[in-house]
Amino acid sequence: MTGKLIAVANMKGGVGKTTTVVMLAEALAADGAKVLVVDLDPQASVSVCLAGDELLAEMIEKGRTLEAYLALKLINKQKPALAARIHGQVSLTTHKGEPLALSLLPSGPYLRMVEREIIYELTGQKYSMHAIEGQLWKVFQDDFVPLAETYDYILLDCAPGISPMTEIAVRGADLVLVTSIPDFLSTYGLNAFVETIWRRSSKQGSRLAPKSAPHVLVTRYQHQVRQHRETLERLSAEAEAEDAGFKLLRTRVPQAAALADALVPSDVSPTFSAKYGVHVSNVLIPLVEEVKGILHGS
Repeated sequence: MTGKLIAVANMKGGVGKTTTVVMLAEALAADGAKVLVVDLDPQASVSVCLAGDELLAEMIEKGRTLEAYLALKLINKQKPALAARIHGQVSLTTHKGEPLALSLLPSGPYLRMVEREIIYELTGQKYSMHAIEGQLWKVFQDDFVPLAETYDYILLDCAPGISPMTEIAVRGADLVLVTSIPDFLSTYGLNAFVETIWRRSSKQGSRLAPKSAPHVLVTRYQHQVRQHRETLERLSAEAEAEDAGFKLLRTRVPQAAALADALVPSDVSPTFSAKYGVHVSNVLIPLVEEVKGILHGS
């Protein structure tokens, strides 16, 4: 069975995107899957969380990052090997006495600059924006999609907003998870994201329209906060409407210190159950089952 591509995105930052990518990647790996995380965010948050400062600095110095690959491929017109930028066995977390089968294609601080340089370079060669989009789409299809033959799941950690690589990833993914805190500002960004990517593509008949509607994952949920409860009720009602622009996952990721602590790189090798505690059964297992059900139709 071919692996599945999952893009995790939102227009707004600070909505639990990196937390979701790390915990979902490790939960899928603990479930027995072979997982690759691709960092499309120039902040490199997920790269730091998984690899740590020292290893990430080494990978940046050696050019083993996403932006180094893109620069060589689209600006210097070389034929770099994408697989050479993937670091295997990157997580220190273990499960049942074995390290998680989790790999990382990291990004570094120059990703956004490289994206701009690609646009400048191709524009200088008289490429239209439509043609530039086509070039990025071709790279995604030729080099990223085939990775699904090696990995069961590929998680694409997208940058906040809509960068060129984020847009391609969202349009090419089998599942798009949009993380959102249930409050006014976060859901405002959600509506803008859905309108820009899904509704506009549908109206324009874009050839790069996403495969399916996005699935919203509520994060940092606090039941005791009235705004959170009321916003969640509104999201549930909107998701059930006939013209709904998104679907709502049943799983809720709570605001919890243990989940925040799970992002901090450790010098020791924690077990999966010790790292996430009660959230394994309350959040991670339900989330994995829900994601698998969406992707595999069960």
